[in-house]
This record gives sequence, C-alpha cells and structure tokens, in this order.
Amino acid sequence: MIFKREAMVLIYLFGMITCLFAEMQNITQKKLSSKEEFDHNRSFVFVGKSSPSARGLYESMVPLLNSMESVGEIKITPESFPKIIIKLDTSAAPGLHSSSNLVDATLEFLRQRGYSKDKVELLCFNFDQLVRSKAYSLQSQYRKYKGYKIRTPLDVGFFTSEWFHDSPMPPQVHDRAKFFLQFPNDLSKRIEEERKSYIPAALLDSQTYWINLAVVMDDTKLGLNGAASNMSLDLVSNSQRFRQDSTLGAAAITEILAIPEIWEKRLFSIVDLFKYQFAGGGDFNAEFIDSAPILLISQNPFSVDSVAWKLIAKSRELRKLSTRSKEEALIFKYAESLNLGRVVEPKVIRFPSATQR
Repeated sequence: MIFKREAMVLIYLFGMITCLFAEMQNITQKKLSSKEEFDHNRSFVFVGKSSPSARGLYESMVPLLNSMESVGEIKITPESFPKIIIKLDTSAAPGLHSSSNLVDATLEFLRQRGYSKDKVELLCFNFDQLVRSKAYSLQSQYRKYKGYKIRTPLDVGFFTSEWFHDSPMPPQVHDRAKFFLQFPNDLSKRIEEERKSYIPAALLDSQTYWINLAVVMDDTKLGLNGAASNMSLDLVSNSQRFRQDSTLGAAAITEILAIPEIWEKRLFSIVDLFKYQFAGGGDFNAEFIDSAPILLISQNPFSVDSVAWKLIAKSRELRKLSTRSKEEALIFKYAESLNLGRVVEPKVIRFPSATQR
C-alpha cells in the first residue's frame, strides 16, 4: 500500500513537472514567434532619404546596409563573399538606367570593406546603349569603368551551354530569325534553342555573389519592371518572348530568380527613386517620369519592388491614372508561392531621415 501510494505521488509529481515544462516551452515559443526577427521568411526593406550625388548616396547607403547586415546576420567582406558582380539596369537606356552616382557609391562601399578592383565587376547587357547615354563617360572599345571590368554579352564565354532557363514559350520574330541564320539546315536545333534563355556563366561561379542596382518602370503586362526583372528577364538571353504575356512573364521572373545558384548568391538590391517611370508601359517615355529622394535596399529584390510599387501607385493616383492592385500582381504571388519571402507586405524599416511622399 505504501509502495503504491509513493508510486502514485511520483506519477502525480512527474505529470505536474511535465505539464509545467510544456507550458514554459509553449510560453517561450510564443515569445519567440512574436518577434519578427525570428520569422526567417519575413522580408525587410530599409528606406532612407538621400541626395542624388555619389557622396550623398554613399552616406545614406551605409547605415541602411549596416542595418540590413545586422538583421540578415551577414557581413559583406572579401573573406565571406570573395568576388562580387554588380548588375546594372540598362534595359531602358539611354533614357532610364542605373545612375553612375549610385554605381560610384556602391563601389566606394565595397572599397571601404576591403575589395580590390579585381574582385568586383560590373555586368551590363546593353553596353552600346549605356555608351550613348554618356552617363558613364564610357568608350566602346574599352569595356571598363574607373578600372572596373564591365562584363557584356560581347565577351567570349559570357554564356555557356550548361546554364539556361527552359520554357516552351515561342520566341520573338527577331530571335527566330537569328536562330534560322545560326542553324539554317537544322530545324530540331532551332526548336531546341528557341526554348532556352541562357544565364551569364560568371554569376554561377561558386565564389561570386551579386549586387543588383535597379531602376523602376511601369509595365502594362508585368505591373512593374524593377529589381526582380533586372536579375531575371534582363539577365538572360532570348527573354523578350516573356514580355507580352503577364502570366508567363511573371513565372519566368520568379523561376529564374529561384534557381539556387542565383537566389543563394544575392547580397542586396538597391533602387534609387530619383528617376522612375510611373506609366507608359515597358518602353521609356519621358512624359511619365517622376522623382523622389528615396533609397530602397533589401536582400530580397521582390520586396524592393513591392515598396516601389506604392510610390508608382501614388504618382498614378495624383495624375488620375488607373489603379493597379499590388495584391493581384503575379510576380509577388508567384514569389511567395515559391517560398521566396513574404513580399506582398514586407517589413519596412525607415530611418529618421526617410520621408513618405
């Protein structure tokens, strides 16, 4: 009887301890989940006000990047990220492109972090258009900017046969003509090549990481051309076939960025809003250019675009243009469905100098 009584007491005490431990664990989990920094799928966008000069952009950029590194638990140094490629946005050049001042500010940030010129390269798809813009003081025969190499599709080995995005979407007429000239007597080869959008080989090097300097432009099909499209459709060959289809275009953007060799190599995306286009479709139109002294930075290119969308929407509203729903934009829906972060409503961290238009 005594033994049974002692056993019952022990069982009761053990049950109480188990319940207490479970409750303490539950409370701890609730505390952790209430803190957004423990939500690893949350996307953060750091917003600051800046002047358009290289010095002003640099001084605004540094605290934003420091905060981004703190939240993302990274430190951008040659030891952690040995080589860096900076992707310029030149799809609408010479009218709209990554500003040379933003490039200078980014290069200064990397120089201060210990990067030598041979460890940083620029990547530009529309080099001749950038030359015509006269913004970079470039000469066609010297594909360098202030001693930094500029990679372009004109380089031997820029694309390789191993890396491409495959899609059944038919090509544009000029692409189909190009494939016919390349393979006049090989129909099966032409059909095979029509499906492929090749990815720059340099970005897939195991030691190379990327920084994305994007501009923002209204797009009637995709809703917005920005950071995400600059590192996807504006990154690969044979990509114009996606531009006229809102569903397949958005799918191509997210699928290309979701490639592990690309997604896992991202450092950050920057959009400066000193010059952006709020209407007029996917082509440059000076009639619809607006400006705001705002700098957006995030590790997630979709999140940068999500915040920039609101600014475009405000510009359109002021001019009584039609409203476009961000919640219905397929690029953000597809990004979240592929687990590329909570980007429809990212966490926005504004610095004291930041302003809301």
